[in-house]
Amino acid sequence: MRSARRPHARVGRAAVVLAVTASLVALGAPAQAETGSGWFQAQLDDVVIGAAGAPGKAKPLYVYAQDAVNPRVVVDLTGLLGVASAEFPAWCATTGTQVTCPLPPDVDPDSSLQVGSIPVLFRPLAGASGGDSATVSYRAVADNADPFVATATVSVGDGADLVNLGDGRVDTAAVGDLLSAPIRLTNVGNRISRGVRITFTLSSGLTPSTWSNCWYAPLTGHRTSVVCDLNGRVRPGATMQVSGGFGFEIGGSAYAGESLDQFVEPLAGAAALPTQLGYQRREGGTELRLRPSRTTSAAARTLTPEIDPGDNWASFYVDNVPNSLDLAALAEPVVGPVGGSTILRAGVRNNGAGDLDDFRSGAGEVAPFYLRVPAGVTVESVPDHCFALYESEDGWNGGEPQLGASWYRCAVPGSVFAAGETYQVDFGVRITSVGGAAGAVSLNMPGPYPSWWDDDRDNDEVTVVVQIQS
Repeated sequence: MRSARRPHARVGRAAVVLAVTASLVALGAPAQAETGSGWFQAQLDDVVIGAAGAPGKAKPLYVYAQDAVNPRVVVDLTGLLGVASAEFPAWCATTGTQVTCPLPPDVDPDSSLQVGSIPVLFRPLAGASGGDSATVSYRAVADNADPFVATATVSVGDGADLVNLGDGRVDTAAVGDLLSAPIRLTNVGNRISRGVRITFTLSSGLTPSTWSNCWYAPLTGHRTSVVCDLNGRVRPGATMQVSGGFGFEIGGSAYAGESLDQFVEPLAGAAALPTQLGYQRREGGTELRLRPSRTTSAAARTLTPEIDPGDNWASFYVDNVPNSLDLAALAEPVVGPVGGSTILRAGVRNNGAGDLDDFRSGAGEVAPFYLRVPAGVTVESVPDHCFALYESEDGWNGGEPQLGASWYRCAVPGSVFAAGETYQVDFGVRITSVGGAAGAVSLNMPGPYPSWWDDDRDNDEVTVVVQIQS
């Protein structure tokens, strides 16, 4: 079976404490001015650290080089004085308030585009307090490239700073398998987090286990939201985890890639659950625990702000579920007199067993299908989520005018097309003549190459016939 979904694209996150995950962020290199010229750039995002007493936070200084001779990044730490310190790897050289780093040693010197990261650990100084800020200046220079100059802001916050360390993945899993996603977090702020709320979002093919301290609600796209409130104090510098993680089952509608996302935040001050989603507890189940802890009185649960929610996310991926998928093209006859207006109904049905789930792509649609208009029929109105197609030297593209075209592309709106669901649209058409080539609704776009991977190709195209009434 061939997967109908693209592989997951992992988004690089800044690691914390003493580790950074290198991000392979692809930047398009500008056109080179002349043969042999180089290109070298760097990127350090703004960072929020806790006030005095916090353990500090590491951020990656990304580097991107192409044909660069002697590339190095020169960082000026003068602007940090009185607010924070910055620590660099041993392969960087420090002179006064300047630090010079070559490309990281793990960068492939033979790669056409050299991408890597330099971990920089920012720590608050003894007098740093909430509201303070400082600036780091840096230059990316090479002997044969124009210098790239930029700055980053280091801000100091007063509160807890939970960082989610629950990323993970498995290569493949079968329907019915029981898996667990890690729950692991650390606090790099300067204040205690009294309890933790974790919000899980499961893709349509995953079924969560039952826990006594969690609430459950359905989301659009057949996804599931689970909100769990965990007791226990997470002190600055502490790393905590849940033994056994968060359990879930690979459901019968799982297909290709599935995912479980999680977001952590301090329990004290967390917003009330939205009533419109209808969160409910389930009967039974054990309690998710960071560690055994005494019950904290309500009076002690003062608001603990989260100073940097940008690193509170983690994702667990199941890269391949070898289930089946069968989409079928649908069409109804065009019925009416010559010269009369009528309806051309086209669509697609998911015969299962898997759900077609593409919400992570951000496309806002799934299951595209294509209409070839029958001869003697003219399109007078186009339904939502459809547009005209035209052939050019570059291939088939969407274009204007929308009315009167020979080809149209439509798709199911949303992120999930579940097993058993049907989606149909109505084109307004006028029958102009009798006879000629029949039309078709197809899961394959115009041209010689099929655009859909389907386990049953026999129902991927259906004829659109015209029935003339006298």
